[in-house]
Parts: sequence; structure tokens; C-alpha cells
Amino acid sequence: MHDSSPINPQCPIARSLDRVGEWWSMLILREAFLGASRFDQFQKNLGIAPNMLTRRLQTLVADGLLEKRPYSTRPLRHEYVLTAAGQDFRPVLWTIMAWGNQHFAPEGPAIQLVDSVTGALAEPMLVDRHTGRPLTYPAFRVVAGPAADARTKSRYPTWPATAPMPNPTESAAAPTGAAA
Repeated sequence: MHDSSPINPQCPIARSLDRVGEWWSMLILREAFLGASRFDQFQKNLGIAPNMLTRRLQTLVADGLLEKRPYSTRPLRHEYVLTAAGQDFRPVLWTIMAWGNQHFAPEGPAIQLVDSVTGALAEPMLVDRHTGRPLTYPAFRVVAGPAADARTKSRYPTWPATAPMPNPTESAAAPTGAAA
């Protein structure tokens, strides 16, 4: 976590937002997914101030989402290329886009996700990799993991890895923090 982060450093949501939660960061990554790689491309496409763009690119490089590579030696110029971690952010951004289209675009979607082969509209849905089941609450919930400290364990329920989790419809209330 960066020095200015006031949130529990064990929280993966806080750790992730610490890296991409500043809105320019997500827009820079969006532009990288669209093919931008050079400073002037990012600046032109986003209308971002050069000093802000410089800071955000430095942070995205330091956090391992972009890699800075020279493309010219005279004068020295760099491009910014998505790393594996940066590429892995694409479905997260698609999910945010779909959520925004559903809840904050009363005029209808300005951009949409489509199948690259058929052109059919696609709708992001998170599923469990092992079972293929949609990740919906209460069928799934957040629990403390094996590296959780005492604070995290006090906020999230723990479940033995070998024991099945209770069916939330059978209990009167879900444990505190379960819906996060």
C-alpha cells in the first residue's frame, strides 16, 4: 500500500483501489486497451494535464500495470505497454462499463462489449472458475483467508477449508461482513 493509504493493508479491495482507484488511472488503462502507448496519445485522448499524466503513468509503472520502454533514443522517448497485471484488469474494466451502462446511462449505452467473431452483444458475468456458477450473494460470500490478521478475522467470518459453508437461507442472518 502507498504511504497515504489509511485503510487496512490486508484488504485486497483497498490494495487494488490504491493502484487503480484514482479515476485517471482507469482511464489511462482504458486508453492502453484501445492501443494508446505514447504520452502524447494518452494526453490527446484524455485531455489530461501533462504533470498529472506523468504522475499517473509513473504510478502505474511502479505498481506493475504498465511497463515503460524506450522507442526512440534521439531524443529519448518512451512508450507504456500493458503488463500481465495490466492486461488482467481488462475484464474488471468491462464489468465496470457494463455496471455503468446498466445504472448510469439513462440514454442508453455509448459503448458496449461484443463477441469479436459474431458481433453479438456480450454481458459480463462473474462466475466461479471451478464450478461455472454465477458469483451471486448469498450463494457466495467473502471470508477471511489464510493470511488474515486478527483485525481481518474479527470483521469477516472464517470457514474451515474442508467443511461446507452453511446455506445462508437456512440461517436467520448472514455473518457480519459476509456481503462485502
